[in-house]
Formats: sequence, C-alpha cells, structure tokens
Amino acid sequence: MKNLKIAFLLSLVSAIGFIAAIPYLLAIGGDALAMVPIPLPVAMTIFVLQGTIMAFLFSWIGLTFATKVGMDAPVLRKWLYKTGGESFNKKGIIQAVIFGFAATGLLLLLEFAVFQPLLPILAEKAQNVEVSVWAGILTSIQGGVYEEVMVRLFMMTMIVWICSKLFGRNSSPKPWMYWTGIIGAALIFGLGHLPAANVYFGEITPLLFIRTLALNGVAGILFGYLYWKRGLEYAMIAHAIGDIILHGFIK
Repeated sequence: MKNLKIAFLLSLVSAIGFIAAIPYLLAIGGDALAMVPIPLPVAMTIFVLQGTIMAFLFSWIGLTFATKVGMDAPVLRKWLYKTGGESFNKKGIIQAVIFGFAATGLLLLLEFAVFQPLLPILAEKAQNVEVSVWAGILTSIQGGVYEEVMVRLFMMTMIVWICSKLFGRNSSPKPWMYWTGIIGAALIFGLGHLPAANVYFGEITPLLFIRTLALNGVAGILFGYLYWKRGLEYAMIAHAIGDIILHGFIK
C-alpha cells in the first residue's frame, strides 16, 4: 500500500502524456497508422489505455523493489505520504537541467557529426516530416514520465535488484551494480526502438542498428545516474527537457 498512491499518480500523468503525444504520433507515423486494420480513434484509445495500465504496473513493481536497493521517487513520496522522502532542492534541479541539455547536445553531436554523413537517408527522412512546435513539446510528457517509469524505475531497478540478490550476499548494492542497471536499461531501451526504426526506414542495417542503440542509450546513462543519485523525479526533468528541445525545436 505504501507505493500505490505514487503508482496511481504516475499512471495518471502517463495517461495525460499518451493523449498529449497523439498529434506528434500522427505527424511522424501517418503512413504506418494508415495501415492499422481498426479505426484510428479505436487504435488511439487502445494505445492510451494499454499504456496507462503498463505505467501503473511498471510504477508499482518498480517502487516495490527500488526501496530495497536504495532508490525511490523521494519527492512524490513526501508529497503523497508526508513521511520520508525529500522536497526538490535547487542543486538537484540545476543538475537535472544541465544533464538534460548535455544529453541533447550529445545526441545532436552523434546525429549530425557521425550518423548523417554516413546515412544520407536520415536527412531525407527529416525533410519529409512536418511536426508543429507544440506537438513536439507535448510529447515530452510521455517521454519524461512514462519512459522514465518504464526504463529507469522498472528496468534499471530490477537489474540492480537482481545483481544485488545474485552477488550482494544481502549487503547494500555495490556501485558496479547500479552501473550495470544504468547501462543495461539504456541498451534494452535502445533495442526496443528497433521495430519502429525498421518500419520508419524499411530495414535495419548494421549502421542503423548502432545508431538506434547509441541515440536511445547515451541519454539513458545520464538519466539513470540521476535516478540513482537524486531520485526518479530528477531523471524525469532531464528527460523532459531533452524531449522538448529535440521534438519541439529541432526539426
């Protein structure tokens, strides 16, 4: 019961994020969505409901195991339960903002300095996508909340917990266990984008495979570090900032 309020809140915000992301999804995936064998409103409703249920499960399970390995959503815990946890602090928010901009800078550097010169199709695809600024900004709610719940709170937490059970001998997790969770969750998240990349590009070449893992993984390392050291809320702030810049203002 000590985690249900937080899980419900995170799933509710995730639901808002899914709804807010619909204009962006329609803009970038219009051709693929046109092939869905059910009416689009029905498909979007299923998308929101399924995602909300998964957000609740990821939140509840993740929070249950996070406190066992020294991680949590401390700000939400203090807000909702009035016990334990901590309020936002200036130093943590500044670090989250810096990490958000740093992650964005790394992604842009990789994309424009490394991958676009090797993959001309990237520039061609980018020119064919028209997304409004507001649609891009709104999708940051889904990215900042749901993706952090799924990747950091659930995946990263479970990897750290498994490592602690296998190698910790009932002691507190070692730093290498947290880093295993950070990197492992980031890689899993990158692998999870391969089906969408395959639909978008029509194939997955070795270079596209590397790009998918790199672009979706490098930011995850920074966000995972924030989750470990500061708490889930700070990872969400950093992730949302990155999404606002990338999806809202970088075309």
